[in-house]
Amino acid sequence: MRSMTGYSKIVFQNEDFVINLEIKSVNNKNLNLKIKVPYTLNFLENKIRAFVGKKIFRGSVDLKIDFEDKRVSENLFDYNKVLSDAYMEILNQMEIDYKDTFTSKLDLLVKNLNVIKRKDEEIDEEEYTSFIFEKLDVLLEKFIQMKSEEGLRLKEYFKERISFLEIKVEEIKTLQPKVVETYREKLLERLNSIKEDINFTEEDLLKEILLFTDKSDISEETSRLSSHLYELKKEIESEDKTLGKKIDFILQEIFRELNTTGVKSNFYEISKIVVDCKNEIEKIREQALNIE
Repeated sequence: MRSMTGYSKIVFQNEDFVINLEIKSVNNKNLNLKIKVPYTLNFLENKIRAFVGKKIFRGSVDLKIDFEDKRVSENLFDYNKVLSDAYMEILNQMEIDYKDTFTSKLDLLVKNLNVIKRKDEEIDEEEYTSFIFEKLDVLLEKFIQMKSEEGLRLKEYFKERISFLEIKVEEIKTLQPKVVETYREKLLERLNSIKEDINFTEEDLLKEILLFTDKSDISEETSRLSSHLYELKKEIESEDKTLGKKIDFILQEIFRELNTTGVKSNFYEISKIVVDCKNEIEKIREQALNIE
């Protein structure tokens, strides 16, 4: 189990390269990967995306790579002399025609006329690829380790919540026989209070109690609740890539069975336990949103 939230950063420098890699992620239903690289690494963007996608499966992920090849850091810029001469000739002619002078024709030339350009660099794509992916692998290893550590904390939290739910389901099972007995007692009280106004037989009473027993029977619901909780415990121990989605589905099923249990039992003590269980389910669901 891994958390969807995480952060990692590495900085490396040798005699040839300087690289700064940073990755962070937050919750998202699917993988939304945003990559920011310098223009010299544009040729690697799709490969980087595929490489990260094999290791990270869900989350909104931001990856930033700052990279410098120190071997080509000198003489990176040049200016277009032909274009500059043409601009300067026009500027000189404008001064003659309008009998005025520019404060600085060079400032105008540099700032507004884009005559200075970065040189096209000859890069060794194979060397860049090998270096970048070596460092990216280190970054992702640290990133995944952090997500896994947070995942372990989530797993322990889920185990505690599931144990609480299992105890509550057993309490419901214990209370189940009292549902019919309590109904029988209340029914007899009501009938005795109006026995002068209505005629009823022991058979009528038995039929009514049997009907209520059938309607309020929650044995199937409690059995399914126990089964769902067992499946939930199994899932949180798995390494399934769709773990978060599976947990959410099981939680929906548990919530549905709890609703049915509360309605069918129509018994205060059970209803109170159902409310407590629903609160626990919401806690689990909130944290489950953070599972990758």
